[in-house]
Amino acid sequence: MNPSKQQIIWGAAGILFALASLKLHYEVKVEMERRGLAASDRMGDLRVGSESPDFSATDLQGRPVVLSELRGRKAVVVDFWATWCAPCLQSMPALQQVHEEFKERQVEIVAVNLGEDPGSVRDFIERHQYTFRVVADEDRVIGGRFGVAAIPAQVVVDADGRLAWVQVGYDSGKEGELRELLERLAQ
Repeated sequence: MNPSKQQIIWGAAGILFALASLKLHYEVKVEMERRGLAASDRMGDLRVGSESPDFSATDLQGRPVVLSELRGRKAVVVDFWATWCAPCLQSMPALQQVHEEFKERQVEIVAVNLGEDPGSVRDFIERHQYTFRVVADEDRVIGGRFGVAAIPAQVVVDADGRLAWVQVGYDSGKEGELRELLERLAQ
């Protein structure tokens, strides 16, 4: 069976789109590394060891989330993401696994969605059956306090309120390091 002219055009367009996406991904990665944003120990002015900014919000279930109220009791993984961010979506299943592993221990997961409508975020979370806490940061106030310039971005705040982990971008190879850190913090 011979492909039609239209099928050839659509196939070529698909290949060009894939190549352009790969090139763009590579350029963004190179630029992030040049700016020191890839897999670093800092985010904005925040560094590992510095005191975490505080925030108060309401999660998608209507429950209050106040970061400072968890101080002294739990370590908190704060994950900044959006539904349109492909690397963010790649990291979500791993975040769910971390949540399931540590939910009975002294670790809380708070996923902070940046700039999207809470209803759309709720639909996305329910559709994918994620069970960690999610906050919609429509005005990006929380992200601004943490100096989030690129997503996905993740911080771990220890029980003393200090940053114990900063990760900008998604690197599946870092999941083991995160789990080891959480094991130490959850003791």
